[in-house]
Amino acid sequence: MPKIYHSVTELVGHTPLIEFHRLGEALGLKGRIVGKVEYFNPAGSHKDRIALEMIEQAELRGEISPDKTTIVEFTSGNTGIALASFAAAKGYKFRIGLQPGVSVERLKLLEAYNAEIIPIDPEDVAPIYEKGIAAFEEILQKFLSETPNGWLARQLSNQDNIQAHYKYTGPEIWEDTDGAVNIFIGGVGTGGSTHGVSKYLKEKNAGIKTIVAQPDPASVENSVIEGATDGGFHGIHQVHDDNGLTAMAPDNFSSELMDAYEFVTYAETLKAVHLLAKYEGVFVGASSGASLAVAIREAKKIENEGKLIVPLLPDNGERYLSEDLQKIRPELEDGVNF
Repeated sequence: MPKIYHSVTELVGHTPLIEFHRLGEALGLKGRIVGKVEYFNPAGSHKDRIALEMIEQAELRGEISPDKTTIVEFTSGNTGIALASFAAAKGYKFRIGLQPGVSVERLKLLEAYNAEIIPIDPEDVAPIYEKGIAAFEEILQKFLSETPNGWLARQLSNQDNIQAHYKYTGPEIWEDTDGAVNIFIGGVGTGGSTHGVSKYLKEKNAGIKTIVAQPDPASVENSVIEGATDGGFHGIHQVHDDNGLTAMAPDNFSSELMDAYEFVTYAETLKAVHLLAKYEGVFVGASSGASLAVAIREAKKIENEGKLIVPLLPDNGERYLSEDLQKIRPELEDGVNF
């Protein structure tokens, strides 16, 4: 029987788990690192899952239709790329408010998908880094008011974001490991992936540990967004400190499902990206590198010998070559220890 797909939207999900044997051997790791490689989604990242879920659930609720709705979102890139791709595939117009500091590659992808791109002034974005996620609302409302028949995806608070990972990503990890996963690791941008995956896995086995990889505040000067003061880079943020949740913790994030928070420096992130490309031929972005760096730390521990550690690897490093990932060099291995 021929296998012919009717839409690119049918290709979302069922991304591979890859065990990084050569990396483990090179670093003398005790645990097994098995990466959930999300750049195999059609638009290139784990945001494909939430973009499709948000659109299709809104369609089922009768909130949007291709003949009258313009999809709207304010984003730094990957969610916008996914929404642009699926909006095109379904016949919607798509309007994106683009945050400052987006890599050239992601900007060109948005243009290729025929998105209407509205650059946001850095001065308008600054309050987000001062006041936290709550400051997004003012920008969103202004943006929506300027869009006739606009529908705002609201990835930071849209429950379909969480459901995409609860319904699909979590079950894929559970089934593909035959329930053997011991530790799940991810960063927090919108909070949907760590929330949804962790919720599903813990319902299957309460003993599964979830660790959040978050940027070391001291590394903020290396952020892809110049001048950012939120301690974040490449879409992941510091959401927890000694006082509890920070102002950058989004509505879709659930601290009750998290077992630990690990800081990662930018040097560690870039080193992890480089080592994975060097030993496994898998080139990922910096948010993936942060989760991988934490996975390497965990896999070095005696108590984790033989345990299966799954870091979520959101996207491909090709989207950042014009920016900081061009700094990847073998000499990064010197003086950086996970």
